[in-house]
Amino acid sequence: VQNAGIIKTIFVMAFCHFSVTFLCINVMFDLLFIGLPLIIIHLTGIMSNKNFYRLTTSLINWTTPIVYGFPMVFSGTEVFVDNIDILLSSKRSDSLLLSNHGSRIDWMVAMLVGHLENAGNHPTVVCRVGFVCEAIIQFMPFIGWYRKLVCNDIFVSRSFVKDEMKIKNNIQEFHQQSESRMLFLSPEGVIVDHGEKDLMYIHSCRDFAKTNAVQPFDYVLTPRYKGTHCLLDQVKGNRGPIISVCLVFIRDGKLLNCKLLSPDRVVPDIYDLNQGIAGSPISI
Repeated sequence: VQNAGIIKTIFVMAFCHFSVTFLCINVMFDLLFIGLPLIIIHLTGIMSNKNFYRLTTSLINWTTPIVYGFPMVFSGTEVFVDNIDILLSSKRSDSLLLSNHGSRIDWMVAMLVGHLENAGNHPTVVCRVGFVCEAIIQFMPFIGWYRKLVCNDIFVSRSFVKDEMKIKNNIQEFHQQSESRMLFLSPEGVIVDHGEKDLMYIHSCRDFAKTNAVQPFDYVLTPRYKGTHCLLDQVKGNRGPIISVCLVFIRDGKLLNCKLLSPDRVVPDIYDLNQGIAGSPISI
């Protein structure tokens, strides 16, 4: 904990552990006692696909405030939006959001934004938020299972090219049930820290850009672009907008997710957010 003594550090870390534990227990409860019964009833054919998707959306909307409550609301995190009109339009229909991947809490920011009933002074709809993510996540106990079984997120195990039909079928299923969602993904695909392999990957991305006569990126990795056209099915037929999102994390006036090769770069996570309970909160 920055600029904190032993007592304050112990208090903040205890709060961080409690926050994460509470989140996991809540997801576990919702999955075992609400999600699984819904899934079983649906598999027996008693419940239609349309009703299953509607009920899981209600379950997700009920769970979401508990997910972001401790790390963001209680810790004083503020979220600023550059263009409120674009945000509002993305929540009213099937939208596709492409974001940078400079933190481990991008997903939490997306869930907060999707769940807001008011964005500033502007009333807005509560929308379901889905994610395109690495296949390994679906095997994480409880949280990964919840995202797979209840949220029906898109899990990419190989590449956008090889998983094209899986992505298209997932999107088509939501469209057929008339269940709209904000689909969120980070084309960079991975998060890099400061390890040796991380630095090698950063330099590899910069070399790739130079090879293709593009100025190397200082703040983001080279995005995975092959096969991403299949994601356009999400907005096919003028369903909604495609939005480029740039998430910036600031604490005490300092940019945390600064240049990739900077030794001062921080990859914000849930624990960084929670430190705002007894210190400087993060602004996004």
